[in-house]
Amino acid sequence: MKPTQPLSTPHSPATAFALIVAAAAALLGGCASPSPAPMLLSLPPAVTSGLAAAVTEAPAASGAAGPKLLAIRRIGIPEYLVSRRVRFRSDASTLAEWPNTYWAERIEVGVSREFISALRQQLPGWELCESTCGDREPSLALQVDMVPMDFVRSAQQLQARARVTVSSAGAAPRTLRAAELAYALPAAADTAQAQASAVTELLRRVAAATAPLVTAAQK
Repeated sequence: MKPTQPLSTPHSPATAFALIVAAAAALLGGCASPSPAPMLLSLPPAVTSGLAAAVTEAPAASGAAGPKLLAIRRIGIPEYLVSRRVRFRSDASTLAEWPNTYWAERIEVGVSREFISALRQQLPGWELCESTCGDREPSLALQVDMVPMDFVRSAQQLQARARVTVSSAGAAPRTLRAAELAYALPAAADTAQAQASAVTELLRRVAAATAPLVTAAQK
């Protein structure tokens, strides 16, 4: 008597369809393009390297007394902008973010650095230091707050107000000069890069308006 052979059973239509779907999914998965790398955005330099070098060298020739010293506190910006994501205002009460776009450094750090760079160009004969000046006594102290500092995307415009306060240094500072400045700066395009360029232009303009206040407060 011959041994009984196992009978082969054909796949059911449902099983065959499932196998086809799985194969197609595997094929599509292998062909899918990778997601784009995130874009890291930096503020453009406020001054060129050549101009910065020239201004840095200027105080050395100002005389034996040395340059006047200005202490600059961290530039204030709205808390809702302190984020790695690059944010803009989509309407009067709503913020949005550029897709897949991040600041390459903390935005408040970049804003302070580029403002100081622009102000240094405006104040030859002065030495600038951030917050404290070590064991040296500054002649004056400066505080700048940008509230608001909103890029309104629908208008492609950076809208900002800057409060500038120049005070005496020491334990009991006195306000010597103050100003509130308003700006509406157009952006060159509807892009995150254009927003960053508008911020740098804002810092240049605030620095140009701040320099005369510092000079007047020293007199």
